[in-house]
Amino acid sequence: MPQHSETPIYETDLFSPTALREPFGHYRAMRDLGPVVRLRDPDVFALPRFDDVRDALQASDILYCSGGVGFSPEFNQPGMPNLLQSDGDQHRRLRAEVIRPLLPAQLKQHRALLKTLIAERISALVDRGPFDAVAEIARLLPLAAISALVGLPEEGRAAMLDWAAATFNALGPRRDGSDRDFELLAGWRTYLLGLEWTDIREGSWARTLEGAIASGKLSEAEARGALSAYVIPSLDTTILAKGHLLHNLARNPEQWRLLRNDPSLITSAVIEGVRHSSVVRWFSRLAKANYRVGGEVIPAGSRLMIMYACANRDERRFEDPDRFDVTRDARAQLAWGSGPHLCGGMHLAKMEMEVMLEALIEQCEILEAGTPEVHANRGLFGFTSLPFELRSRA
Repeated sequence: MPQHSETPIYETDLFSPTALREPFGHYRAMRDLGPVVRLRDPDVFALPRFDDVRDALQASDILYCSGGVGFSPEFNQPGMPNLLQSDGDQHRRLRAEVIRPLLPAQLKQHRALLKTLIAERISALVDRGPFDAVAEIARLLPLAAISALVGLPEEGRAAMLDWAAATFNALGPRRDGSDRDFELLAGWRTYLLGLEWTDIREGSWARTLEGAIASGKLSEAEARGALSAYVIPSLDTTILAKGHLLHNLARNPEQWRLLRNDPSLITSAVIEGVRHSSVVRWFSRLAKANYRVGGEVIPAGSRLMIMYACANRDERRFEDPDRFDVTRDARAQLAWGSGPHLCGGMHLAKMEMEVMLEALIEQCEILEAGTPEVHANRGLFGFTSLPFELRSRA
């Protein structure tokens, strides 16, 4: 690796299974090294601190997504147009069509349905004994939304969780098992290209993209690529965020009591949950021109690692950041990003977590969590399983 004299090197492999499962000590060490840290593999400049991550996410005139947002050349190569790896006018056009049904005013009409679904599931689990909270609670609403709101057909839906996990894992540098990720992504592309618009439910979110083709707002390729924005980012990210929220409340019973006694804290608890246990570890950007961070200039053509989860535990921005506190004002958190690529589905994710907490407060007194199994996904931090128990009374 060419040396950059002013940049400290972080020697540990952040993509080893151990580091992926236990990342927060590494995050603190990187923040302490400085505003810019260099990794050896991949050879990139990492931004670990809150202010610098926020600024980088808003610097879309210099830091580009269309050069790829991962560390794998195979992932970054140009392909089907999509929101994640687009900039400028194309990104604005894609986002305008995708985000319309995801705005808060439009989502309100679906809140009652989501609340009914999760309340019925909670009712079936209360006092039942141990179960896996990821499978039984966290996955319910994201998968239901694929059917009820996005409108995709049943065929292929069983593979969508695998496709979503593979997408985020493939963002990382090539490691053992990467070939399997790209095989799964090829299956996802085949599904998208083979999907007939008439297979998608009339009036659903996905079906509106056909109208964007007819009106000339999107090309056929852009509309099919935009479909992925309703599926890939909406599954694992929200599922894992719910797992973290359940785990944090169960492991911090004083916080659960605060929430039960004051349900007005529900929104605060959701925002604190995504700050404290950010699911998205990082995304990458390519510097079109020299980019200054503090007193250091990152040269044009360099690849940057924008560390969302690390920034959300920055002591320079959040007091006692490792503490989960439902009363904290964490609205500045960066779990959903910032700038032009601010997560389009964050309002849906937030609503799903809010109705989940409402149902738990209404039906449960005690939450108990066992030891979770942490997934070693190179792009996402979360649990593959979480032993859990709900009780109606102490």
